[in-house]
Amino acid sequence: MITQTEQTLYRLSMLDAAQEKISYQMSTGKKLQNGSDDSELYARQLYVDDKIRMYEGLETQIQKTNAQNNVADSTIGEIKSILEFVKSEMIKANTSTTTDEGLKAIAVNVEGMKQNLLDLANTQIEGEYLFAGSDSSIRPFSEDSSGKVNYDGDNQLRKVAVEDGSYRQRGVNGYDVMYYPTSTAYKGEELTFTADSKIFDEQGMQWKLNGSNDTLEQYDFDGNLTVNQITGVVGDGNSPETFTAIAPVDDGTKLIAKTSIFDVIDTVVNSLNKVDSNGNPISEEDAKAGISKGVDDIGDAYDGVNVAHADLGGRNRVFEVSLERVSSKLTQFNVLSTEIGAADLSKVAIEAKALELTYTALYSTINRTSQLSLVNFIR
Repeated sequence: MITQTEQTLYRLSMLDAAQEKISYQMSTGKKLQNGSDDSELYARQLYVDDKIRMYEGLETQIQKTNAQNNVADSTIGEIKSILEFVKSEMIKANTSTTTDEGLKAIAVNVEGMKQNLLDLANTQIEGEYLFAGSDSSIRPFSEDSSGKVNYDGDNQLRKVAVEDGSYRQRGVNGYDVMYYPTSTAYKGEELTFTADSKIFDEQGMQWKLNGSNDTLEQYDFDGNLTVNQITGVVGDGNSPETFTAIAPVDDGTKLIAKTSIFDVIDTVVNSLNKVDSNGNPISEEDAKAGISKGVDDIGDAYDGVNVAHADLGGRNRVFEVSLERVSSKLTQFNVLSTEIGAADLSKVAIEAKALELTYTALYSTINRTSQLSLVNFIR
């Protein structure tokens, strides 16, 4: 009798475990409640779930990058519009019919455009500056007490993951947007620049004049001085002084001298106000020459921004395509996860009905067993 009772309790516990499993499958739609239920299937499910989490992270990151790229695209569009306006004002100022009062009014307008450009160059979204280079937490452009605008970022681009172990460069930096090339030299050619010019080689590393202004020295991306130098730099002695240097004859050598758009605007504003960079009065002829040159410089600056805009568009397209690919893979893995881990509800329903019948039979047996007695047994 005791053995029969133990067997009955054991069978009841097995039915309870089966009921718990069926209840879990019906309520969640998942096949496995514990990894030990089917270790091979559980391993496959873990792999697929890991891929889903990875691609969800990639999708979120690329979506954020696309949002930043769209803002950068519209911001550069506004910068180009401002430069178009400044150029039209400079063309107006470059006519003989424009009075001194008219020139001063144009100077005020152009000076105001400089502040708008500064705000656009410091555009940020979700706490990240768009044109700061590799460190988006740094405010890229700052204006000192004299009104000169300096770039505090670097000449690198942030890299964003678009696939497992694959990264792409995002956006453009401040040197791309607010500086434009004024001189380019390949191996053995002459490069012309000023003390305010920013000089870069084909690798993106910067070259700076030494203290005596007779040598260009190369700095790495971390701002450390390297052993590479270009000697024999010559200045013309004018104010502002223009320097010339000969690019090395190594294969692949390319040097680019870039000028700040903010510096160009400062120069044209001074010409409109008929003063030099130190605030000293200049002649009518020099002012007109400065205004005429300013028209060309603003045009070159616009062309430089246009190139940066095109580069940005190309990089943005890479992320748009990457988002489509990642979203497609995420959908595929979600479908696969469902196929692997989903319970067959029709089968579960049949098992639930069979279990119900088994419960009924077992409880009937238990009920009859509990009614047994010696008298009933004799009868």
